[in-house]
Amino acid sequence: MTDAEAVSGVVTVSGGEEVAAEESVGLTSQNRDTGCPSVDAAVGATAEDSVAHRWSAATRVGFRFAFCYFMLYCLCCGNATLWEAIPVAGGYISYYLWLPFGMAAQWLAQHVVHVQGIGAKMHGSGSGDKAIDWIAFAVMLAVAALGTVVWTALDRKRAHYQTLSAWLRFTIRLTLGMGMLSYGFAKVFPMQMQTPLLPVLNEPLGNTSPMTMLWTLLGLNPVYEMVCGGAEVLAGALILFRRTALLGALLTALVVTNVVLYNMFFDVPVKLYAGHLLLLSLFVVLPDAGPMFAFFWQHRPAAPLGVWVPPARRRWFRITTAVVEIAFAVMVVGGNIYYTGQYWWKAHQAERVSSPLVGGWRIDAATLKGKSQPYVVALDQQAKELWVGDVMRGDIRAGDGALYRAGLEVDAAKHTLELHANGATGATFGFAMPDKDHLVLTPTGKDAEKVPAMWLTRIPVMGRYPLMERGFHWVNEWGLER
Repeated sequence: MTDAEAVSGVVTVSGGEEVAAEESVGLTSQNRDTGCPSVDAAVGATAEDSVAHRWSAATRVGFRFAFCYFMLYCLCCGNATLWEAIPVAGGYISYYLWLPFGMAAQWLAQHVVHVQGIGAKMHGSGSGDKAIDWIAFAVMLAVAALGTVVWTALDRKRAHYQTLSAWLRFTIRLTLGMGMLSYGFAKVFPMQMQTPLLPVLNEPLGNTSPMTMLWTLLGLNPVYEMVCGGAEVLAGALILFRRTALLGALLTALVVTNVVLYNMFFDVPVKLYAGHLLLLSLFVVLPDAGPMFAFFWQHRPAAPLGVWVPPARRRWFRITTAVVEIAFAVMVVGGNIYYTGQYWWKAHQAERVSSPLVGGWRIDAATLKGKSQPYVVALDQQAKELWVGDVMRGDIRAGDGALYRAGLEVDAAKHTLELHANGATGATFGFAMPDKDHLVLTPTGKDAEKVPAMWLTRIPVMGRYPLMERGFHWVNEWGLER
């Protein structure tokens, strides 16, 4: 039985006494066959089996706020939510549930917080720490606080929320599983931290950003990235099942703590999301914190209490719950393996394709309808360089030196190049090379009306990269530094 099984009817304790299911707990004994809370036949009912739960007023208020905020976050944060397990439609559901908070945050950013420039509007960038993101989560906190006040006013007499607590824990576990599996498979198929591309390899070390330094280190050896991803996948898989949820939550907390430290100390813009994953994993661990402290610190015998699971007598409900859980696990795992694996295979094949476009290109001129007009990337920066790593991946360097990842699709037969970069207008260009060191990109079709044509010159690059050639050595007479 899962954490999400509903209350139904009564349970029978030793001696034939019946108590309402809502008043039954069974924290210390588990039915070995079903995993449901039950009474130990050898010792009879525990005292808690027949005594109504009583939460303190502070505990009830705290739970109401936690429920409101965590449910809003799990269902409406817009990043690796449960909805995304649904093929095709899931992404749209996730986006439109986040949109009211994003729109409210945009209005507050412009009229209350007075954010200036690009940060005052919703925009895609790959960053989860935009000004509007922070304001949107402040809106969620405010909505949760308001919901807590209303809920407290309307439901002051309820003694506890045992069943609702089980539903909340169940939702959080699925959310954590979704997030950890998504991020884990992006490393198992080493795509999140790419093998260092040409612009990074040709950049002076002191010019690189902390995040680029970290990404270069992690992506330098794909096997290390795959090991890190394997730990995330294991944590995500364990937390999906009630019997292994505690181990999964502990492993998640361990792995995500390292991620949070990376994000904080190397300025990776995923601080909000990683921080929430850590908070959610600690929430799952919280009920067992006492027994773990007693066992590991006080060296006393102790067993994890787990969380009370409401019994369900209706067979159809148990079957439906099991089917939903299995379907969720299959869709999340299968979807990640299929889509991430498919993209990795395409990228792996692209690395083997030889193309004269591979290399660095300086943009000498750009014109639109006969007038000089720069190709613009994020923050209205003029693009200065185009770097083609292979026929699928590249980078655009702006005038301020910042790099923006670009997705490419080179068709050598048609002499076309599709270019999509963060913060830049995507377009399809026809390309021509008057010689091996010069390139002309001419937008085609409707793109000719909105994207400038560009004339580029090849940038000389290093012939060899010792960073990529050093490899592994069991024996070193001294540490190689250069």
